[in-house]
Amino acid sequence: MLSEPELDICQCLMWNIKELQEAIRTDRPDSEAILGVVRSVDRYIDIFLFHLYGARDALDEVVDPSATSLKEALVIVLGVSEHQAKYRTAKVASEAHILGAAHSSRAIFDVFAFLVNCLVLDGEISESRCSIQRVADKLPSSLLKQKLEELIKSYWFRYVSAFVNVAKHRKLASHSFQVGFDDSYTGIRVGAFDYNGTAYPSYKVREFLEGVLEVKNTIINCGALLNLLVVRGHT
Repeated sequence: MLSEPELDICQCLMWNIKELQEAIRTDRPDSEAILGVVRSVDRYIDIFLFHLYGARDALDEVVDPSATSLKEALVIVLGVSEHQAKYRTAKVASEAHILGAAHSSRAIFDVFAFLVNCLVLDGEISESRCSIQRVADKLPSSLLKQKLEELIKSYWFRYVSAFVNVAKHRKLASHSFQVGFDDSYTGIRVGAFDYNGTAYPSYKVREFLEGVLEVKNTIINCGALLNLLVVRGHT
C-alpha cells in the first residue's frame, strides 16, 4: 500500500492560506462569509487525508497482503474464516473510505470554484450554477485559468468526477477483495464502470488512491495561483 512519504507528497508545494485570509480580512467587507469558504477548503483537505489513510489501512488487521501464503485470504473469500465478521466490517470501512476520498477530492474543487467566483469574478456566476468548469471558462487569461483547464482535461479529474456522479445518481462501482494469482495482487479492487459513453477500467486500491491524490494535490497549485492573483495582483 501507499507509504507515508507517498501520501504526503502534497506537502512539497505550499499554498499560503493565512496570506489569503489576511488579504480577505483587509480588502473585503464580506470577509467573514468568504473566510468561511476558505476554511471549508482547508477542512476538506483534512477530510480527504482521513479517508485516504483509512482506505489504505482498512484491511490490514484482517489480511496481510505481503504474506507469502494466500491461505487465509482464500479462506476469507470462501466465507469460512474465523475472522469473517471482522473482514465484513473492514470491507465496509474500505468502501466507505474509498467513497469518502473520491467525494472529498472532487468537492474541494466545488468549494474552490465558489471561492474564485467570489474573489476574482465578483460573483459573476450564480451560486446555483457555480462549478469549476464555469469558473475556468470565465476567468481572464492567467496561470490559474491555465492550471484549472489542465485539471479539468486531466484523466484522473475526469475519472473522479465520473466515479462520484455514478455513485451519487446511479450505483456504486463494484468493490471487491481480490486474491492474487496471475499478478500476485491481494487486496481491494475498485470495479470498472461507464459514464456518459466513456468506459473506465478497474483499479487496484493503490492505483485508485494515487489517482484521487493526484486530483486533490492540484488544489495546492491552484490555491497558490489564486494568491498570486488576489494578494499580489499578478496573473
